[in-house]
Amino acid sequence: MKRSLLCIGEGMLELRQGADGKSSAGRLNSGFAGDTLNAAIYAKRVNPELEVSFLSGIGKDPYSQGFVEFCQQEFLNTELLLRSKTANLGIYAIDVDDKGERSFYYWRKDSAATQVIQLVNEYWINHELHAPTMVFFSGLSLGILSDDDKQSLLNLIQYFKTQGSQVAFDPNYRARMWSSKAHTVTWLTKAYVLSDVILPGLDEHQALFGHNSAQDVADYMQSLGNKELIVKCGLDGVLAFEPYGQVHHQAFNPAPVQVDSTAAGDSFAGTYLATRLANHSVAQAIKQADSVARFVVQHPGAIVETSIFNAFLAKEMG
Repeated sequence: MKRSLLCIGEGMLELRQGADGKSSAGRLNSGFAGDTLNAAIYAKRVNPELEVSFLSGIGKDPYSQGFVEFCQQEFLNTELLLRSKTANLGIYAIDVDDKGERSFYYWRKDSAATQVIQLVNEYWINHELHAPTMVFFSGLSLGILSDDDKQSLLNLIQYFKTQGSQVAFDPNYRARMWSSKAHTVTWLTKAYVLSDVILPGLDEHQALFGHNSAQDVADYMQSLGNKELIVKCGLDGVLAFEPYGQVHHQAFNPAPVQVDSTAAGDSFAGTYLATRLANHSVAQAIKQADSVARFVVQHPGAIVETSIFNAFLAKEMG
């Protein structure tokens, strides 16, 4: 049976600086992006045989239609892009400094993606929801929702899990999405308990849980149940743990130049999951994900132009 990955989250219209680095309104470029969307795109590019779907709410506005067409151009299954009658696609802008670090500005309140639970419930009346091989969601997938809808999303993912799906989760912590650290911890912990594969950053766990090492994170996850844990530790690289202990350490290998770090974590997550779903080992998946993320940050925007990325892949895998 063909393997499949369902990514759940928010796709948005992205506004970014032009190639000349100017950020005046007349020089902005546009595209589409979002953390789990970016992961879905890189997963499909890395593993073309994988059936990749994106679940989100969109509107009936022209940008939402453009978003559907963009996803189709990336060979994503768009059946679960569910249209709201009252809300539109969210928008964000990125400002990137000369070191490739970025600042974000959002216009997403009450976007169609925040209605995704209502839209799924309406869709479910007349359609089946088939369980994929793996479901992937993030802290942002939760963060845009009301608390009632957060629980409903977890219930939906639990339904998929009872049907045989694996669950993968990246906390992707953004403080502005949450009312407090305690609020964040409550919902991340619920997501961790539900998940089989977890991809946190050590910095997130230092801020939220007081964990000061990857081993601290691993011990915590062990207390929540058996997990495949990939901890991104900045200059200390990436450490992987399975229930019996550490299984791989990928040393930090900086990109020769960092142009835009927007999709570093997203491209890592998508590549890692796609590689694991192609039956490769944890170590092989981390090496591939690290290589892709290192390449992605050398290019502007969340999604590297297709021909450029494919040339990189051909060289990398050749």
